[in-house]
Order: sequence, then structure tokens, then C-alpha cells
Amino acid sequence: MKPNIILIIMDVQRASNLHCYGYEKETTPNIDRMAEEGTVFLRCISPGVWTLPSHASLFTGRYVCGHGVGARYNYKPVEKYTLTEIFKAKGYRTAGFCNRGHWWARYGIRDDRGFDEFHTFTFSSLREWVEVGSSKEISAAIEWIKRNKNISFFVFINCLEPHLPYIPPEEFIKKFAGDMSLEEAEKIQPNIWKVRMGVEKISAERWRKLRDLYDGETACLDYRLGKLFTFLEEENLIDKTILIITSDHGDEQGEHYPPHIAHQLHLYQPGIHVPLIIRHPEIFPQREKIESLVQTHDIFPTLLEVLEVKSIDVWKQCQAVSLFNALKGQEREYALAEYQKPLLAFERMLNIDPDYDFRKWYKSIKALIVGEYKYIWYSTGEEELYNLKEDPLEQNNLADIETGKVEEMRKKLYSI
Repeated sequence: MKPNIILIIMDVQRASNLHCYGYEKETTPNIDRMAEEGTVFLRCISPGVWTLPSHASLFTGRYVCGHGVGARYNYKPVEKYTLTEIFKAKGYRTAGFCNRGHWWARYGIRDDRGFDEFHTFTFSSLREWVEVGSSKEISAAIEWIKRNKNISFFVFINCLEPHLPYIPPEEFIKKFAGDMSLEEAEKIQPNIWKVRMGVEKISAERWRKLRDLYDGETACLDYRLGKLFTFLEEENLIDKTILIITSDHGDEQGEHYPPHIAHQLHLYQPGIHVPLIIRHPEIFPQREKIESLVQTHDIFPTLLEVLEVKSIDVWKQCQAVSLFNALKGQEREYALAEYQKPLLAFERMLNIDPDYDFRKWYKSIKALIVGEYKYIWYSTGEEELYNLKEDPLEQNNLADIETGKVEEMRKKLYSI
């Protein structure tokens, strides 16, 4: 029997805030357990910095420039094949479970993209979201697996935590943010568009509280996912399943200015460095931490290899690199992340202030990582260069100092 596949997306999850990635706070005991029993890819880069293009890359194995999704908000990749369609063609039963159902329906990733079933979940109020969150879809996924456990299945679970607003249930507020009340947690949530426009300011103390709440959101989702992991163990499915835990992108939390918050409009590491943990005792080594550079859409060719897909057309569309190469110690030549011109951002800003001058945001951005260096290119002419080993927080732009390296990275980017 072919291995089952469960793909879990933790929306806006930074790799740096997971305990198994070296974070000092114990935010993820259940995920840590899966990491201990599987392989952790320490340098995983998302090809996009918001939900839609990142998912399009994940499901097609292509860079953002290779599918074009993101600027006009259409999920209409020209490629014929998605992961789900490939699984279905291989005889898998396929199901998706998603908090943001309106997104998936709007962008065409639902029934016509290879899912036998796609279940979406909404909430009547913010308080219901806080108390229930992804528990709805995780419980639904468990019930679906119970009914389909005797056939090979592919399950996609898209969890909205720890996405803004950062408001976990009270027990997780207490654990990570001390004596803060639920009412205060709600009150300090930012309007990200006003922050970007400079209308709303966030003090250092408020950022500290927001980061604590973000950790609470991460821990809450870990607790909810723990129920899925326990179920798989009790049903003797855990070792028959390739369990993949990752994120579509991360989140900026005041590390870079002019004011960057959340995701979109930048390509700094907090927004694109994401976790990637894969567990299967026979296919992925246990207690293994891989330092090699990888990207989330590398999941696509990796699973093609697992399924022994031979189709030339499928492989021809793939722009990613199998994770098995990293397991063999082979270095990825580069990682590429992209952000197209943010049309939706302008709409949101102009709704707040019709006279707002959004031209400083009207740019495409590309980030190229080769070895220790990261080069950021802007369509407006700016360039940034960072040595991620010496400056992992990207605070020291070397573009005016290491001009030779800038030219080398620029040429490399143009050649891709």
C-alpha cells in the first residue's frame, strides 16, 4: 500500500519561533516530538511572502515567476498538473480542510484542482475563532481519515493560526503573555495597513506584547495538532503516513522599516524563512537536521519521486529540487523568493485615505540566496545585500561595501 500523505500548513509561521528550531520558549512540544522522529530542514525558504502565490508554488512545483499567481489575485496557473491531481491519478483519495474557504473557492484550488472533497470552515465571531480556531478542521480531518483509513489518502490541512490577529485562548495568553487579559489582547491588535501608511505607530512595548501573543497562537495550534498526531498513533497510521509540517510564509514583527508588519511588501527573512518538518520512518531519517538550503515547493518533486511519477510533462513543469538531494548532502544552487506588484495593498490603503501616496510601495521584489549571502532586488532600482551567517537579522546592508558580490548576485538573478 502506498504511503498516506498529510500536508499541514501553519499560516504565517516563522521558523524562528518553533522550539525545535532553537527557540528558547517551549512553543511546540507536539511538533517537536514529530521533529525528533523525523527530518528538520533548518534553512527552508518560501518562494512567496503571502498565501496565494506560496500555495500556487507548493501545488505546482514552480517559482512565483513560473506561475504568475499573485499580482492579479487569480489562482489560474497555466500548468496542467497540481499535486492533488497527481495524487488522484495515482489512485489516492484526496481531501482538503481549510479555515479560509472563501479564498480557496475564489481562486479555483477547490474541486477542479483534484480534490475529491474540500471542506471549509467559517466563524460567527472573533471570540468563536479564538476559542475554536483550527480545531474545527482538525477534528473534521480526523473523522474523514477514520472513514478512509483503509485506502491511500492525501489530506491537506490549512490552519490559520498564528495569523493576525494574534489572540490565542486565555490559557495560552496566560502562559506566554502573563497577566494580560483577553480584552487587552484584542485591544492592542494593529491595523496593518495603517501601520504601513504611518498612520498607526507601534511602540517597542506593544511589539513585545504582540510577539508574546504570537507565541501563544503558535502554542495553541501545536496543542490542537497534537490531537491529530495522537489519533494517527492510536490508529497505527503514523508510520504509514508521510507527515509534512510547514508554512506558506512567515511574518514581520517590527524588525525592519519603513514600517514592515505581517507579510507582503518585503522579502526579509522573518517573512520567508519557514519551518519544514517531514516524518516517515522508512523514507526520512529520524533525528536529522539538514543545514542545506531548500524551498517549500521542493515538496512537489519529492512527492513525485515517492509516487514514482514518470510523466515527462509533469517533470517538465517542475522548477523545484527534490528534498532527497538535500538528504544526500547536495547543496541547492540558490533559493528564490518573489513579490509581485501589490495591487490589493493599494486598494486597502486607498480605502483608508483616498489621497495616500502609495508610490513607495509600487515595486516588484526578488530575493536571491546563494550560500551565506542574500541579495534583494527592487524594480525601482534599490539593492540590498546581507551576509546571513554574520547578520541573520539583516540589519547591515552591504550593498555599498561589497559591490563585486552585488554584481555577481545581480547577474545570477538575471540568469534565472
